[in-house]
Amino acid sequence: MPARPMRISNLLLIGTLGMASPLPTLAQRAADLAVTAPPDGITVAAEGPSVDVPWIVSPEVRGHGGVQVLRTVHDEPHFLLRVGAGYAAVRSTGAVPPLQPPPARRWNIEGSALALRHEGGELYASMERRNWGPGWTGSLILDGAAQPVAALGWRRPKPQPSDHAWLRWLGPWTADVFFGRLFGHVDPRQPALIGMRLQLQPFDNLQFGLSRALQWGGSGRQENLPSLLRGLAGWDNTGTRGITSENQPGNQLAGYDWRLAFGPQRQWGFYGQAIGEDENGYLPSALIAQLGFDSRIVVQGVECTGFVEWNDLVAGHAYGSSRRPPGITYTSSVYPQGYTHDRMPLGHPAGGDVQLASAGLIARAGRLHLKGVASRGKALPSAQRFAPGTITGFNGSLAFDIDARQQVGAALWWWRDAAELQRAGQLWWRWLW
Repeated sequence: MPARPMRISNLLLIGTLGMASPLPTLAQRAADLAVTAPPDGITVAAEGPSVDVPWIVSPEVRGHGGVQVLRTVHDEPHFLLRVGAGYAAVRSTGAVPPLQPPPARRWNIEGSALALRHEGGELYASMERRNWGPGWTGSLILDGAAQPVAALGWRRPKPQPSDHAWLRWLGPWTADVFFGRLFGHVDPRQPALIGMRLQLQPFDNLQFGLSRALQWGGSGRQENLPSLLRGLAGWDNTGTRGITSENQPGNQLAGYDWRLAFGPQRQWGFYGQAIGEDENGYLPSALIAQLGFDSRIVVQGVECTGFVEWNDLVAGHAYGSSRRPPGITYTSSVYPQGYTHDRMPLGHPAGGDVQLASAGLIARAGRLHLKGVASRGKALPSAQRFAPGTITGFNGSLAFDIDARQQVGAALWWWRDAAELQRAGQLWWRWLW
């Protein structure tokens, strides 16, 4: 099955680690292909955050309470079958614009996957969350804050070196290529999402990733082979190569990320991500950026991982790579609902046109697990999830292992912008099979 990364934005740390295993090193975490799944079992939750609250720490069950079940039926060298199902009543509680409309669906089959494996790769059909990038608060291009996309694809989930002489320099590498449909779009309805990622480790202390996501087609728009080839070739800017508003393939983002690990046991990490909202000379431009530092230490038996991170979600601001005004991050002239799935952002959970600094801590002492991240930043008038002005927030959770199979926990979300204060809490219980 796919390796599971540790990330604050998923709040899957407890299930990822298991109840008795130590925190993995940062290098191990970054080398895993970022496809996430909760642990096998049943989780029941009461209360929770609305869609108006950025889920830097995601709830165990999305929405205003609910239940989530996952069962791995077969997990063998050549075949994987995992079945998931759940119910969550997600709601919107914002009092003033900008309001994030709630997802239209309440039932889900999240975590389900069917995969045929061969020589390190697998053909799959799944409903799984993906997190493409090294950041702790979120990925700039594809993040687990959105609802999972039902997808067909091929992936190499475990980092392994290639035997081919021309590819050995890549070191251990993973990859993922998939095709899915996006819900929550009105006109055009159900556009496709095509995702591509390659992550490699050419040196022991360096990981490097390339990511690309393409919104393509939808009802009433071209979905033929020439349109697809134009999109894959990057010919999607109107006014060039005969591209018009009618035959424009769609909207896409692309970029790179990296993590440099150092220290006696590589317990320190320096990482970043740059994703282009536009294209210039066949290369990403109008970049949004992320930069961070993290460290893992053990203090008197308490295992701690801390990080500081900066996200600039204003296209072209950090690199001076665009002369266009703000308002283009995660937006599109082709897709009025923007870069979203089921009305939730596919990119960073804070949405576009925000600058956000965050500091976080993940700690475990015996049966107690603690996670917290505090954030402060600025929202522009064109921000998608905040009123303009200063924004501050805190996301955190505390969990306790009752025994080898049971866990209980509580989580808190608190955000303030210039217009209102949003806060929520959730209590949950989990039974592992």
